[in-house]
Amino acid sequence: MNKKQAADILSAVKRSERILLTTHVNPDGDGLGSGLALACKLMKMGKKVDFINADPIPRIYDFLPHSAMIKNRKKVAGCYDLVIFLECPDLERNGHIIDHLRQARCVINIDHHLGNSFYGDINVVDPKAAAVGVQLVKFMELVGWKIDSDMAKCLYTAVITDTGSFNYSNTTPEVHRIAGKLIHAGARPVDISAEVYSTTVSSTKLLQKMLKEMKVKGKIGYSVITRKMLRDTNALESEADNFINSIRAIRGVEVAVLFKERDSKTVKISFRSKKGVDVNIIAAELNGGGHKYASGCMLEKNINDAVKLVLSKIRKYYRTRKNENNKKH
Repeated sequence: MNKKQAADILSAVKRSERILLTTHVNPDGDGLGSGLALACKLMKMGKKVDFINADPIPRIYDFLPHSAMIKNRKKVAGCYDLVIFLECPDLERNGHIIDHLRQARCVINIDHHLGNSFYGDINVVDPKAAAVGVQLVKFMELVGWKIDSDMAKCLYTAVITDTGSFNYSNTTPEVHRIAGKLIHAGARPVDISAEVYSTTVSSTKLLQKMLKEMKVKGKIGYSVITRKMLRDTNALESEADNFINSIRAIRGVEVAVLFKERDSKTVKISFRSKKGVDVNIIAAELNGGGHKYASGCMLEKNINDAVKLVLSKIRKYYRTRKNENNKKH
């Protein structure tokens, strides 16, 4: 985020009355926390603000200020002076809930994904940023916006969820500086972590089943969550969002994969990695994407075929990397 980008965003906000905020499908703490922090400020400025997503908000984020304002719609009605897309590398990732060319006078695209398609009138894309929440704090610093306690709570949630509570490699001195600033502004880490990482009986039972299905093959660890497992435990799919970290945490595992069965022919795949393994390359081969150490994709396959295909792509990645290393030496 540079001074010109910040000035352009501020100018667009000032001349707009009706503003739409939206994030990606299967919304997470960064997209939701960043959007709600903006909503807090924009509403104080007297703007008419809507926050609409293609998918419902996971209940672990119900504690965030103004979370009740978030609506779940497949299509947005009406027109807006300004639409702000948060953490959406492209419009497909947003779920195509709005025709941005016809329903928006101005589009702002704030993101930190490598494959962003720069679809906005104003594009603030920084793949080195740990979270959109980090980008927004820098924006607020540049334009002189005070961060109140509600905004701090939302932004701190954005930062911890996209850095894995400061355990991922995207955790930098700047991230810790920003986290400290948000704590000074009123964010309470103990309370926020308790909300985000608390669990339920159904979630714990689902985790137990997921771990029972887990397999570790060399440097690859993976497991599945089927529709039957969700039914048997009465759990929601969103309750499993952090389960992949249990696989990633295993010593010796460099690539963790979690397969979530959406239906008999659709599987959502999440990747996490460490030790320099770039899972964004693997996800991109499967028409997905994300970041070097955290990516995902969707496959139109049954879960068994999805597992076979993904494992073959990971092995191909390792073979390619080995060959490239051999050439260097």
